[in-house]
Formats: sequence, structure tokens, C-alpha cells
Amino acid sequence: MTEWNQYKGDSRNSGLRRDIEGPARIEAAWTADLVGPVGSPVLDRDTVYVGTAGGNCYALERGTGRRRWVFETQAATDAAPVVDRDRLYCGTADGTVHALDISTGEAQWHVELPGALESPLALSEGRLYAGHAAGLSALEAETGTELWTHETESAVVGSPAIADGREGEQRRSALEGEPGEELLESMDSDLLAAERGEEPDRRWATTAERAFVGTADGTVVSLEAEAGEEVWTAPVGGTVAAGPTIADGRVYVGDDEGTMVALDAATGQTWFTYEIRDGFTTSATVLPAAETTFIGAADGYLHVTDTTVGRRKLRGWLFSRKGIELDGAASSCPVIAGDVLCVGDASGSLYGIDVTDPDPYWHFAADGAIRGTPAIAPERLYVGSDDERLYCLEWDADEQLH
Repeated sequence: MTEWNQYKGDSRNSGLRRDIEGPARIEAAWTADLVGPVGSPVLDRDTVYVGTAGGNCYALERGTGRRRWVFETQAATDAAPVVDRDRLYCGTADGTVHALDISTGEAQWHVELPGALESPLALSEGRLYAGHAAGLSALEAETGTELWTHETESAVVGSPAIADGREGEQRRSALEGEPGEELLESMDSDLLAAERGEEPDRRWATTAERAFVGTADGTVVSLEAEAGEEVWTAPVGGTVAAGPTIADGRVYVGDDEGTMVALDAATGQTWFTYEIRDGFTTSATVLPAAETTFIGAADGYLHVTDTTVGRRKLRGWLFSRKGIELDGAASSCPVIAGDVLCVGDASGSLYGIDVTDPDPYWHFAADGAIRGTPAIAPERLYVGSDDERLYCLEWDADEQLH
């Protein structure tokens, strides 16, 4: 199993493969013609899986692009699927989740959700999470049995993000060296105390698994993963774009009114906000070690901020720059291979950006907008386009960036 089996690579929506050498330049290895605009692909050992707005879910050989099987539906399947060792889980826009045999594409079970589904699925600790028009549902991945559904006042948008419990340690690490005592004293811990029936200790236990979702009415909701009980809610403003990202014990969310907010994952307390005049169009991707956050917007920029107070991180001759200028509005969520960030825009351009000195490094042009988020493997990148093609781009890991 590779490490890119779901949207943005993992259940935290991190979008990171720092363990591999990123591409100094890329070449097209193969192209597959599909039916309908192509969504975000996911990977297993030797297969790439992807759905389309045309209603099909495809399994293709990673090395050649040869079609292994196709699962046909009557509704769009371009929301990113999830794959584990035995099954591919794909959701359709009409609110159905299908579990398919990864070898044959044969259906093993299906579940009707309480509402229409447009967001990618997420998988963590044997639970499959599906955000839909009525809220968030957790299913047992083995059987499809509904474990719980948490209703929200408006539709869940973007991918759910799941913290597997290790975020507690990361949060405490993130607090070290900062004015953490003041923040901890100011936290509203009533919800945590009520949850345990005791006085709060103002720490997030390392065993606490949480699910985080954004909604169309501009709310971020934290849920206890075992039973779906609400832990906290926090207002953002506009409709959440592409879902939350978890990094260093914080939850990063951008909205379509131009606000990015970093929330404490344990309490929902706001660490900082970053505002622009246009709307954000992607989720955030965070490099904690570099204290840097990347997020795309409708203004045609990949915005680059720090993770301390949300200030612009790039400098020009006279003043700070808001980020990297693209050819069009950012339309795919940024992902990072080694030290190279990859992001697509509405013009059909895919960019490679060196994160150590953020400026465009290489460029690939598709014939349609790149809305699907790329999937990363060693020396290979898979990305779909509105031109109804899935592209496999390759590079030589021995070729240095500089």
C-alpha cells in the first residue's frame, strides 16, 4: 500500500510526501482518455483509481495507464475515492457509497446516505467518513454498517479531516516556546469538562480521535469520532473551501469570502486569521517545520503565510507579496513532493514550485482546468483535468532542483 490512498494523501488532508525527491522537471509518461471531467486520483500498490463527472470510476495500471476495470454509475463520481488493501470506496453525487473489489471492480456493498454527496471520502481506523448535504456519516469500512450520522444545519463541503489521536502530542509540541499559557487560560473548556464529567485539564488526550468538517454556512465542526458527538463548533464566515487541514494540533480552513483561519484542534480557539479581497478556492497545505502555509484563491495567487500569526511570508523589493501568481484561479489543492509544491489552476496549468525559495520552477499545460488534486508517488504524479484525461507525469529523482 502506498501513502496516497485517499484525498490529499491521508486522513488529515496534509497533502505531503516529504519522504521522496520532488520533481526538478516533469515529462508525460502516459495519458488516459476517460468520460467526463476527471476528479482526484488515489493510489495503491500498482493501480491508480479515479472517478469522473461522467459517472464512471476507473482502475488503471500505474505504470502504463492500461484500463483494468470500470465501475459504471448513473451519477457523478468525481469526488475522490478511498482505497484500502481489499476495497475501493467511491461515492456518487446522488448520495450512494459503493465498496468495490480492487481486483475486479465488483460491488461488495453499497449504502444510501441521508443526503447528496459532493465531497471526498475519508478513511481512518476502520471508519469511512462521508460528508453530505445532511451532515457527516461514519460507516464501518468492512461492511458498510452505519455507525453514526451527525446532522449539520447546512451541507458538509470539502473533505472531512480526521485526527488519529497523535495530534495531541503535536499540539503540545506546537505550543512550546509560544505564549501558550495565556492561550490555555483563555480557552473555553466547558465542552471538554462536560464530556468527561470533571474539571478540564486543558489538554487533548493523545488517544482522542476527532473528525473535522466545514459547512456551506461557514461553520467548522469538531466531532468525537467514536460516536459522532459534537466537541465544538467555530464560525468562519463564508462557505468552507475544500475542507479542513490538520497540522501541528491546529485546524486550517479557508472560505469563499477570503478568510483563512487557524483553529486550536482541541477547543476551536482561533490562533490567527488571514484575509484577502477575493475568495479562497482550495484547502490549506502546511509545512510545520518551515512554519509555512500555502492556500489557493480565486485572485489567481497561491498565498503563502507563516503559521505563527498568518502574515504574508514572501518579500518583494518594497513590500511583502501575497504569494505566487498563477495563470488563473487556483482550482486544485496544493500538494508537496519533497521540496516541490504542485498546484493546478483553472487555465489548465500545473505548476512545480520550490518551497525552499517559493517561485514557479516548472509548468505543465493540460487542455482543460485542473480541478482534481494530484496524487503523488515516487517519481510519478497523477492528475486529472476537465479535458477528460488523466495524466501520469514522471521525473528523475536523481535530477537536482538547483
